[in-house]
Amino acid sequence: MALTKIQGKGIDDIDVSVAGELELSSATGDSTDKRAFFVTKHYSSSEEDAAGVIIQSTDGDTIVDVGGNNTSGYNAVTKIRFYTAANNTTTTGTEKMRVTNTGVGIGVTSIDKALIAKEDSGAGGYCFEFINDGNNANRYGGIVQCGTDDASGTNYLFVFRDGDGTSQGYITFTSGTVSYGAFTAHHPCILPNADNTNGYPYGTLLETTSISYTQKGGADTERGILYNVQKTQSANSRAVLGVYAGSMVNGPDEETNMHQAAVLGDGHILCNNAGGNIAVGDGICSSATAGIGQKATANPSMIIGIAQEAVTFSSDSETKLVPVQYGLQQFIPWS
Repeated sequence: MALTKIQGKGIDDIDVSVAGELELSSATGDSTDKRAFFVTKHYSSSEEDAAGVIIQSTDGDTIVDVGGNNTSGYNAVTKIRFYTAANNTTTTGTEKMRVTNTGVGIGVTSIDKALIAKEDSGAGGYCFEFINDGNNANRYGGIVQCGTDDASGTNYLFVFRDGDGTSQGYITFTSGTVSYGAFTAHHPCILPNADNTNGYPYGTLLETTSISYTQKGGADTERGILYNVQKTQSANSRAVLGVYAGSMVNGPDEETNMHQAAVLGDGHILCNNAGGNIAVGDGICSSATAGIGQKATANPSMIIGIAQEAVTFSSDSETKLVPVQYGLQQFIPWS
C-alpha cells in the first residue's frame, strides 16, 4: 500500500510493501536528489529535532549518515551505542561499541582516546586481529604515524602495560633511530620431552643440541631456525645458546612444546660460585653444574652475558640470579 501524508516535515512518497519494506523519499522524480530522515523531537522544544539516520541518494553517491550530518539542520547525537546478545530471546542486550565526540570505544563506556578496545572473553582471547592475506609480499600489515614532523625528540610509537596498567616497556624513535625499552630478545626453542611440561627455573642456562627449520624448501631456502635445547652440561660450554625465560606451551598459538631462550638485552642468569664472587663487568659462562652459570675464568670463555651487579656467595651450594646484559661472545677474563 502507499501513503502520501505524514505528520511533520513534508515527504513526497512513502511506500510500505507487503514484505515489510518501508521506503521513504523526499522526492520521486528521475535524476533528482532524494533524502529520507529518521529523527525525533528534541528534549527542549525550542531546539531542532535530534538526528537518527539520514539517507541520501545523489548524482554518483549514496550516503547513510548516522547521528547527524553537517547540512541537515538537525541536532547531532552525543552518543551512538551498539548492543548485541548471545541469543534471540534476550531483552536487554550488552553494549559492545560506543561512539562519542571523543572517539570510539569497543567493550568500554569511558572513552578518552580516538579508539579504545577491551576484551573480556576470558583466557585465550585476543583483543584485536588485523588480517591482510593474499599470499603476496605486497600485503602489508600496518602503519603508525605519530610524533614530531622532523622526528626530533623522543616519540612514542607503542607503550606496553601489564594487566593492572603498570608500564612494562615501549617503542620509541628519535631522528631515524628506533629504540626498544626495556628490551630482551628471545629465540623459540624446544625442550626435552621430560622437561616440556614444567620447563626450567627462570635464568637456567641452555645449550643447543640440534636445530630444525620452521620453513622448508631445500638447502638454499630453509628459514626460521628452531632450536632444540637442554640445560648446559659442562663448564664453559661452547654450545651455550641463551637463558630460559619462560614457556609458550598452550599459549595463543597452542604450541605443545615451545619455550623462550633469552639471547640479547636485559635479564638474569642463575649462577654459583664455581668461578668465585662476581663483579660488575665479569663475563658469565656455564659451570659444571647443569644449567647453572659462573664467573668466566678460562681464557677465552664462551659467555652469554656480562654481569651488571656485584654478587657475593656465602657457600659453595648457593645459587643466585645475577643481573646481566645478554650477548653470546668469546670473552677474555679481566686480569
